[in-house]
Amino acid sequence: IWACPPLKGDDYIFYAKPEDQKTPKDSRLRQWYLDMLVECQKRDIVGKLTNMHDLYFTGENLDATVVPYLEGDYFSGEVENVIKNVEQGNNGKGGSKGKSSKKKKGKVDKTNKMRKGTRSGGLDDDFITGDEGSAKDSTKDPVMVELGNYIKPMKESFIVAYLNWEGAKPEHKEVPKDILDERERRRLEEANKISDEPSVKIEHSTRDRKGNRIQVIDDDKEEMECEVLNTRQDFLTLCRGNHYQFDNPRRAKHTSMMVLWHLHNRDAAKIVQMCAACGKDILSGVRYSCPVCPDYDLCPDCYKNPHVNRGACTHTLAQKTVEGDSNQNGSGNSSQLTEAQRNERTRNLKLHIQLLEHASRCNSAACTSSNCAKMKQYLAHNKTCELKVGGGCKICKRIWNLLRYHATNCKKETCSIPQCHMIRERIRQIAKQQQAMDDRRRQEMNRQYRMGHASN
Repeated sequence: IWACPPLKGDDYIFYAKPEDQKTPKDSRLRQWYLDMLVECQKRDIVGKLTNMHDLYFTGENLDATVVPYLEGDYFSGEVENVIKNVEQGNNGKGGSKGKSSKKKKGKVDKTNKMRKGTRSGGLDDDFITGDEGSAKDSTKDPVMVELGNYIKPMKESFIVAYLNWEGAKPEHKEVPKDILDERERRRLEEANKISDEPSVKIEHSTRDRKGNRIQVIDDDKEEMECEVLNTRQDFLTLCRGNHYQFDNPRRAKHTSMMVLWHLHNRDAAKIVQMCAACGKDILSGVRYSCPVCPDYDLCPDCYKNPHVNRGACTHTLAQKTVEGDSNQNGSGNSSQLTEAQRNERTRNLKLHIQLLEHASRCNSAACTSSNCAKMKQYLAHNKTCELKVGGGCKICKRIWNLLRYHATNCKKETCSIPQCHMIRERIRQIAKQQQAMDDRRRQEMNRQYRMGHASN
């Protein structure tokens, strides 16, 4: 767990809170995490608690391959700074660490202040170096040594918690004696409570409220792809549009339930429009949207009623088909499919991708493929359609999903598939936005600890 509060505007969910509630500093957020983990220890959910520095950077054999590098994490971005600094030191550009740390206070090392090619601002060299940390130790990996020196002043912000699962090692289940005593006290209290209550047989229903049989899905058997969970930006967009929040238990449960619903209903509408007049959700049929006023839609009943108060909007409304109309009632729910049906669906998707690639390259008017001409018609429709995906055209939506699926896996420099480069560029832009967000968090964290070190 990286206990670092996101900057304002970067993480919507964290800031979905009352206006009078202040944003906690990193120390208070870290203490909140620790309090929650201690409670998890008392419930026998979590075992040993430690931090990244003590776990990976204090041993004799520093191994960079055992450190977990997660996308957007502090280490995956800051290690690029460390490698750059080590390379500059080895080439003689940055000088030795021992000498640079003994420079006079009035002089500033410009090579360290202007690090070219780094993704985020690192800590000053006089902050990370000292008698106990030297990247020149020939017996250890210099990158691991210097990275350990970077995170040592802030090691308490990188929390590691071991879960108590059936395959956990005994040393990972070690907890303080007071936690063991609390577990025993709770176990005895629960046992006494059960013995005092009359035995009641609880039957777990395997059917939903409509009488349909509920199928338990093994998530490991199927690769579940959902566009709103591909990147953090897409997930935050979904939360902003639907006001999904985690600021209290009721909303957190609702948000978790809806995220799982979107995962199992990938073709359903991601954001449901609400009628500006009556306030009801527009779930099916058509909606009437204003091309000028943002987020202004009317349901068919209010649009046909001449006495409806439309507020400040006096523009002509355009009719649009509700996104995911056929899936609002669960008809497209992939969780209702059997394993054979899911395998058939995956096979059909691959065949459609192959057909799309073939039709994009084929120039023959008499192609032997029976479906080539039909796919060419769909591609031509996608170019000339006026409704497009935003207008609710189902053909455009299917073609766009195929194009997006192809572009996600395409690695060719020159691809003949239409709009492949555009979609890939859009994916790269989203990745850059996420990278910039993570860089700002690292810079802010480094700045705070650098200022704390200077004050001390």
